[in-house]
Amino acid sequence: MLFPDLTAARRLPRFRLGCLLACLSAVLAIPVTAQTTAPAKAPAPVSAEAPAPAAAGVLVSGAGLAKPVRVTDAQLAKLPRLQATRAGHDGTPRTYSGVDLYAVLLAAGADLAPAQLPGKGMAHYVQVGAADGYQAVFALAELSPDFAPSPVLLADRCDGQPLPAAAGPYQIIVPADKKMGRCVRQVQTLRIAAAPRP
Repeated sequence: MLFPDLTAARRLPRFRLGCLLACLSAVLAIPVTAQTTAPAKAPAPVSAEAPAPAAAGVLVSGAGLAKPVRVTDAQLAKLPRLQATRAGHDGTPRTYSGVDLYAVLLAAGADLAPAQLPGKGMAHYVQVGAADGYQAVFALAELSPDFAPSPVLLADRCDGQPLPAAAGPYQIIVPADKKMGRCVRQVQTLRIAAAPRP
């Protein structure tokens, strides 16, 4: 109760009593209603098979090039396809398919003619860089068809399927190596350089 008895209310001036009664009536007349909010929009459905982002190709830089060049997926797709069979990281024989790594350097526009490189390119090498920072090195002569008995592959498929995310989109495959240490996975960069003179 707002007043213990009505005598206190009678002592209030009439206009104040009227305001008080009007406010009290308004409070008592307010209906109790459930809180209403605008219905939340349902989140857009997520596709169970969201397309993977397109591979960005391979960045080639260094000797024989005026500036770094990115060899795109479309350019790689135009190169002759090769296959090589060797044991994978798990020891199981696998058939890899891709393109000649030396051909990728040429597709970038690298001038690798022996006459254009100091010492005929015998001291040059290609440094392969992976997404996680892993690196491996190949002598340029190891990749050249003039010296190498078999090509080193830049592979994008294994046993007829695209490489898994942990290995792809591109992986180096060296058929002649006994171990997989130079079979770099998730290849991103190729850098051509010359070894320093002793």
